[in-house]
Amino acid sequence: MPRVPKWKEIPQYPAISAIAVLAVVVTVAWWTGRDVSPLFENAEIRRGQLWRLVTSVLPHLDIIHLAFNLYWLWVLGTTVERVYGHLRTTLLIFFFAVGSSALDFALAAGGVGLSGVGYGLFGLLYVLSHHDERFKDSLDGRTVSLFVGWFLVCIFTTLTHVFSVANVAHASGALLGVLLGYAIVIPKRRVLVGAGIATLILFGLCGATFARPLVNFSSQGGYEEGKWGYDALIVNKNQEAVRWFRDAVKYKPKVAAFWFDLGIAYQRVNDQQAATSAYQRAYELEPTNPDYAEAVGKKAQTN
Repeated sequence: MPRVPKWKEIPQYPAISAIAVLAVVVTVAWWTGRDVSPLFENAEIRRGQLWRLVTSVLPHLDIIHLAFNLYWLWVLGTTVERVYGHLRTTLLIFFFAVGSSALDFALAAGGVGLSGVGYGLFGLLYVLSHHDERFKDSLDGRTVSLFVGWFLVCIFTTLTHVFSVANVAHASGALLGVLLGYAIVIPKRRVLVGAGIATLILFGLCGATFARPLVNFSSQGGYEEGKWGYDALIVNKNQEAVRWFRDAVKYKPKVAAFWFDLGIAYQRVNDQQAATSAYQRAYELEPTNPDYAEAVGKKAQTN
């Protein structure tokens, strides 16, 4: 078992301690009804709010989620900070947060918590423990089995709908950690491994932003955009509604309601041709819906 620093050693690890405190403060604020939604991963990332890729690691769903992640952040993170120092450890946490969150949001629904960071530290230490004398006791077989076993359990619970877990964040964090570890310990492969890391990060950032409708396989994709488009329609923010509903139909091109509401938004901004096309598409998808039929009829009469 890796050495677990005692509480009195907290001042020796300011980077890991600060991240842990931030996670506790944000999580407790969320649990007590404070609005921490600006920190979450959501479609606003596609509007340029990239800080959410980092801040989304701070909130946690419940006490077990928080305790589990903080424990392993403390065990693994302090091992890294003891050798690499405060600044480099902070940069590593930032790297794992951005990488795991971006890839998770690009490919899946996105989530909250430090588990992607934890798996990143695990992957890094797995490599370093085999190649760097300073880290030889940082992991043992039981810890490796725990992380691998928990990863498989989380996949099972997600597939069986027991509860959903950010499995992509776990996998991508571990992969980035392993690659970074090899880049550190095998200098002659550093350029090649670095190119692989850069490719993953670039894919994650592109997939989390403009390319998300093309690469995301989550069943939830599009519904958040549709909700925000509807909210914008209600308060007559019609240009904003157009943008959200255009995103929604990219994710879910067969959801007639998104096309119909997009038609309303287009009509309100006086783009009649686009409104006609959107209404027509809604009607084609659900020809028995009287609202869609009426909208198509009205547009046909207008034109």
